[in-house]
Amino acid sequence: MDFSKGVLFDPGYSRYVVSFSMNIDAAYNTLFTIKAMHQRKFKFQILYPQLLKLLEQTVSFYLGCLLWAVFITQNFKDSPKDILDNPFSGKNVNDEQMLFEVNYAINYIEKLKKDCQYYMSKTCNLPCDWSEILQVYKEFLIMNEFLVNAKTTADIKLPESLKIPSSDELQMIVDNIETVLKTGDLKQLFKSKKYIF
Repeated sequence: MDFSKGVLFDPGYSRYVVSFSMNIDAAYNTLFTIKAMHQRKFKFQILYPQLLKLLEQTVSFYLGCLLWAVFITQNFKDSPKDILDNPFSGKNVNDEQMLFEVNYAINYIEKLKKDCQYYMSKTCNLPCDWSEILQVYKEFLIMNEFLVNAKTTADIKLPESLKIPSSDELQMIVDNIETVLKTGDLKQLFKSKKYIF
């Protein structure tokens, strides 16, 4: 990655991300068109792997955002860099709109657990760290006022719950991010989670 002119607001994650709420809503709209409960239960079993993948992709994306924030703030701590292409810079934003997707994902974790029980009569064992990642990301957004004033890496605040990685770990984080950006497999970002959580 070339940091000579500054750091990108988004290192390239967004091209691999779809709207979580819209896709979940579409899946449930399909489900609710089915009247017979036994058919609806069967349809949910078919949809379940897709719902899980969407949720995993979303959590991975938010983890990636936190990893990037930690990397750019800590790697350039002594010589802050300009943040390039921040789409929220100087904008008037609505808190509710800015938190909509992350709140939707937080609430959906509980909904999916209930739906697994209801439609498949089984407990769906979601990774327990998914909720934690979403909550920390939400805290990150709020404490940074949705990054509207983030002009340099020094402007970004990190939640206290996040660990500060060593310089070797920072290098491993950025190497992992670069690999993920080539493959598009965002869940591989979990390999670096241990450096910040």
